[in-house]
Amino acid sequence: MNINYYRNFLLAVETGSLSQTAEIAKIAQPAITRQMQYLEKEFGAKLLISGRGKHELKLTDAGWIFYKRAKQLCQIEDETYREIQDYTDGMKGTLTISMAPSRTPAFISKVAVPFTALHPNIRYEIHESFHLQLLDDLLHGVSEIGIANAVIPDNYKFEILFSRPEQFYLIGTQDNPWLPLTEPIEQLPDLGAIPLVVSRSHRKMIEDVCMEDDFIPNIFIEAGTKTSTIGFAQAGLAVALVPLEPQETLPAGLIATPLNDKRLSIEKTFVKLKDRELSSPMQKLIDFYKENVIEQSR
Repeated sequence: MNINYYRNFLLAVETGSLSQTAEIAKIAQPAITRQMQYLEKEFGAKLLISGRGKHELKLTDAGWIFYKRAKQLCQIEDETYREIQDYTDGMKGTLTISMAPSRTPAFISKVAVPFTALHPNIRYEIHESFHLQLLDDLLHGVSEIGIANAVIPDNYKFEILFSRPEQFYLIGTQDNPWLPLTEPIEQLPDLGAIPLVVSRSHRKMIEDVCMEDDFIPNIFIEAGTKTSTIGFAQAGLAVALVPLEPQETLPAGLIATPLNDKRLSIEKTFVKLKDRELSSPMQKLIDFYKENVIEQSR
């Protein structure tokens, strides 16, 4: 199978037009039509149908399955070319990393900026993915490593490069009316009826720990990400309860105090596919992180 057929199928879906696909691919439209017909015959299913517009294309259910797999195959081919180029070029190449969105700001400031100063020819391809999608990115070759917030299942498929626990903190404005945030908080029940904003991914963990103490927290806002959780606290609507990396910088006007309840913590985990050798640039990044980020935070 010519993988260019897959690429042209992706173009047809994304443009919604065979004529635009032909123009972009610099191929005659009848040839594009024959390629689509060949794919449908090869897989024994209708993949594309015409929409309401004369030139509008839509995916069938089978087409949606094919679209996802075709995209993965094209990404794998692209990554293979990059990896071989990385091997021949030494410290040139592209780092493909999937990470939880909450990890991106710290990665930029603590890793990407100083690492790029040392290796300016190394590029980045960052995929912001939540936990299950992050692992899927690794399985399908979209990314070389993942930086996750949760325990990694299926350890026979993945290798944990390193991990460390992260403590939860209470974050609010200096003049918030609920909590002075000058002393550590020992347990969740000490919060009483203080309005909290928490991330959706952490809510169940927080409620499970509170249940052990027969305590019902006043979760006033459930936010989608760590960034938006802190944003609500910055707006003065509640006190945020989120994990922080060591020496993580907060937005102006916010202060934080640790929650010392050891039952509440998450693991920051660097993970890759088992038995997959890291490219030279990626191994360089991992070594840099261990030497300059982990060691400095101890």
